[in-house]
Amino acid sequence: MSSAVGGLGRRIESTPVRVSGAALIFVAIGMVISAGVAFIDGGGGAMALLVSAAVTTGVGGAMMGSATESSRADSPLAFASVAWAWLAMSVAGALPYLLSGVIPWSEADNALFESISGFTCTGATIFADIDGVTHGILFFRSMTQWFGGMGLIVLAVGVLPALKIGGLELIANEAPGPTADRFTPRIAATARRLWMLYGGLTLAVAVALVIAGMSLFDAVAHAFTSVATGGYSTHSASIAYFDSISVELVLFAAMIIGGASFSLHWHTIMRSRSMLRGYSELRWYLGLIVGSAVVLTALNITRNGFGANVRDSVFYAVSLGSNTGYAAGDYTSEAIWAPSAQVVLLVLMVVGGMSGSTAGGMKVLRLQIVTRYAVREVIRARHPRAVLPMRIGDTFVAEEVAARALGFVLLYLGLAVVGGMTMTALGNDLETGFSGALSAIGNVGPAMGAAGPTDTALEFERHSRPVLMALMLFGRLEVFPTMLMFVALMRAGTRSRYGRLAAHRGSRRMHRRLG
Repeated sequence: MSSAVGGLGRRIESTPVRVSGAALIFVAIGMVISAGVAFIDGGGGAMALLVSAAVTTGVGGAMMGSATESSRADSPLAFASVAWAWLAMSVAGALPYLLSGVIPWSEADNALFESISGFTCTGATIFADIDGVTHGILFFRSMTQWFGGMGLIVLAVGVLPALKIGGLELIANEAPGPTADRFTPRIAATARRLWMLYGGLTLAVAVALVIAGMSLFDAVAHAFTSVATGGYSTHSASIAYFDSISVELVLFAAMIIGGASFSLHWHTIMRSRSMLRGYSELRWYLGLIVGSAVVLTALNITRNGFGANVRDSVFYAVSLGSNTGYAAGDYTSEAIWAPSAQVVLLVLMVVGGMSGSTAGGMKVLRLQIVTRYAVREVIRARHPRAVLPMRIGDTFVAEEVAARALGFVLLYLGLAVVGGMTMTALGNDLETGFSGALSAIGNVGPAMGAAGPTDTALEFERHSRPVLMALMLFGRLEVFPTMLMFVALMRAGTRSRYGRLAAHRGSRRMHRRLG
């Protein structure tokens, strides 16, 4: 506990509370900007956004003012700060939907679902008629994905390598050490560079979409959600609404860039030799997208015209390969898509984009590590005494990094299976339940069965949607960080309990002495 501040009592020592407060202020700024869009558009929603901004600012300011950073700094605390901040943002993000009346208060759980789907860049929506929602609310909805995408980049490229967690140090070019004197300044510099790059790419995509024929509002909203690989659209038909090859080409480039490592982007722009470290994962990432497009085209060759088949296959290879989740047709229709092609799409949902990108999923880097590990063990079975170091490109993979990657993959797939079983137990059919779990933890958006790309999350049983919310958070914040959040919470509770016991014992000893 720190000293009293301004006579209002003591400030608690809690980094998660302070970081969550700062995150809420950040979200409030987005609400104010969206209110400006609503005023210009004149379609309503401005007052709801301003009231939401006022409430969010008040709560965020109170949290920041009542807490200081913890004197102790370790990985569970760092990840707890990120995870709790994400939860706080998601709760605040539900306010505009409720206060504007777009979602009634009796369906507050749906508003929270839409907010979590936005900040986690999942793209699943409960809006059946997106075209009927006011522009101000839709702008804020797209902005939640833009905020969420940037947050993950800072986490993956800035925080994780410094703490040596999750195996992502392979993408950490000139990563700082875990000591405090090097950790703080390097993180700040990384965040500034990423914001510049992220904002610049978003602006470039918005301009390109206007040139391709979109309105300014649609262009900015889709620039937000494509660079963030989020998938929210301003129309119920998603990208099929525009029916424009030029628009799709711009979005292809935006989705592929968003799904690639932003660390690689930066070092490529700066012409740094560090960019060579990411080429191996980039080749795998692009190879998966191109290979999937070819396979999808071949599998669907007899079900549609050649031109439409190629266009749809390339679109979904890019959209789901980057885990963006835009829709341009119904891939659940067996008249157009073969069941085997749908299996390819499920694999793309699981893998996701590159490490250090805005994409969700397991990540291509971990797929590389698991594949190389499996190949090495096959060779080792034949040559037990052989020394077989693992390499990803020009980088040697340490055994502990490979072990963490394998552990992550097992936990990730285990959560997906448990989530799918829970979804089916709560009333969803097998295909819809399991694909919904895979889509949620992969932060994709559309699933299979009754919840395909032309459907909404309302197809899932209402009491099963909290399962999807939890999976979306696990997928976006990664499995280890989310688990470490609960570790930090339990440890804080243990310390508090021991502190109370110690104080009670001290009080009893004092009473004995006075007695």
